Amino acid sequence: MIVNCPDCNKPLIEFDIGSGNYHCANPKCNFQYIEIMSGKQHRKSITVEETGSEFDSLDRKPKRILVGLAIESSLLNMGHSIFDKVTSKLREDYDASVFDCLDNPQYLKRILDRNFNKNVGEVVVKSIKTVLGEFAYYESVREFLHHLAEEN
Repeated sequence: MIVNCPDCNKPLIEFDIGSGNYHCANPKCNFQYIEIMSGKQHRKSITVEETGSEFDSLDRKPKRILVGLAIESSLLNMGHSIFDKVTSKLREDYDASVFDCLDNPQYLKRILDRNFNKNVGEVVVKSIKTVLGEFAYYESVREFLHHLAEEN
């Protein structure tokens, strides 16, 4: 079933299959998401977002923390050994932490692909998408989720 945005008429994206929450992928659209089950529509309450100004660097820090905590939570739910392996590989291979993954989603993607079987990587990505799905109206979070879900 393809659902179109009521504001810009572009196809909506369901971030977590079966959730019934569809997000608009158009960054210029004020429509945020729709709950198919209830029909409730949500729109952005802010008009300026990630403008590329000085404010952008200040505004990006909370998003880096949000993404980093979502990654940590998802990895810890999979087990401490997976969390430890991913965080140590981020440090060893890229001199990075989970908080750097918003700007470099390929780091996490490569580590999951190289060090775990496909099923583990898919579960981790799905868990991250579930946690961050409601924040996908932010362009940087939406781009992170898009890059994380891409096939190699």
